[in-house]
Amino acid sequence: MALAALSPRRPIAGASAAADQLRRRLPVRTLVVHQAEVVRAGVSTLLTTAGLCETTHVASAFEAFRLAGATRPDLILFDFRHGEGPEATRLLASLWPRPRLVALVAAGSPVTPEACLRAGADAAISIENVSGAQFLAAVEHAVDGRGPAIAGFPRTGNHPLEAEADESPTAMLTPREREMLFLIGEGLSNREIAESLVLSVKTVETHRANLSRKLNVRSRAGLMRLAMGIRLGGATAATSL
Repeated sequence: MALAALSPRRPIAGASAAADQLRRRLPVRTLVVHQAEVVRAGVSTLLTTAGLCETTHVASAFEAFRLAGATRPDLILFDFRHGEGPEATRLLASLWPRPRLVALVAAGSPVTPEACLRAGADAAISIENVSGAQFLAAVEHAVDGRGPAIAGFPRTGNHPLEAEADESPTAMLTPREREMLFLIGEGLSNREIAESLVLSVKTVETHRANLSRKLNVRSRAGLMRLAMGIRLGGATAATSL
C-alpha cells in the first residue's frame, strides 16, 4: 500500500475541499475493516487526520457486523477480496440503519469496480493507486449518496454494470444462502450464525440443509472447505466433500 497517501502526518495537499465538505456532517461514525493492521491504521489515520470521521477498526467483516449493532456506523470501509467480497458486502448491507459501504481493493486483485458496486457497495477504491485527496473525495461521494464512486482503477469507459455469467458453485444459491456459506467459512456454529443474523437456530439449520442439498456437500466441514476454496479462487465441484 502507498502508506505515504494513507498515513499523513501533515495536511494533505488537495484534500481540503473534500475535508471541508464532510466536516459539515460530523461526526461520521466509521468502521474500517481489513485483515492487515497496517492498512486499517493507515486508512483510519487518513480519515481522522483530515477531521472527517470518528473511526474504529477491526480485522473481519464478522467482527464489524457484531460491533456495528452497538455503534451503528454511518460508514464502513472494508476489504473486498476475491471470492468472499460479495458475501461480506451483503452481510454489512443488512445492518440497520444501513451504512454507506466503501469497498477497498488491493493492487493485483482480480476484483473489478463493477463487481463491488454490483454486490451493493456505494464506492470502490483501489487503495494503492489513489492519492489522499482522491481517497477522501470518493469517501465524500459515498457519504453524500451521490451514486457509485470509483477511484484508483484503470479507465474502461463509463464502468457499465453489465451482467456477467456466474459459473461459480454458488451461482444457484439465494443471497441468504450465500451469506450463510460465508459465515460457515468463518467457522461460526449454527447458534452463533443465528445470533448474528437474528434468526432462530431452526431456520439456520434449514438454510444449512438447503446448502448441503444444492451444493451436494454432506458435512459442515465440507461446506467450510468449499467456502474457503471460493475465497481463494480455487473452488471446484463439491461432490467429493
